[in-house]
Amino acid sequence: MSLEWSEPYRLAERLDADPPDTGVYRIWYEEQDSTLAYIGESSNIPSRLYNHEQTFGEQGLFAYAERGDLDASHKRQEIETDLIGAYYIETKQAPLAQFGHTDRVPP
Repeated sequence: MSLEWSEPYRLAERLDADPPDTGVYRIWYEEQDSTLAYIGESSNIPSRLYNHEQTFGEQGLFAYAERGDLDASHKRQEIETDLIGAYYIETKQAPLAQFGHTDRVPP
């Protein structure tokens, strides 16, 4: 699976990024090198990122990937699951807040 990721944006600048409605995204913090905080999918990425800003703060970074074939929820969920699995294989851990563990997110 090959995805083209956007450049990184701060969650506070999500509207400047002009993300597509549908796709997958990842969230991390600059000071945590390559440790991901979250991998997600949505049919309304701008709205979802607004919600994530409440959890991850304005300084959280995100990038998104858009593919024309991700119009159905099950297709996006499959890509999301593959991304989480690939991240786990590489790092031996899930993204910090992936399964509701928001206590692992920096204040």
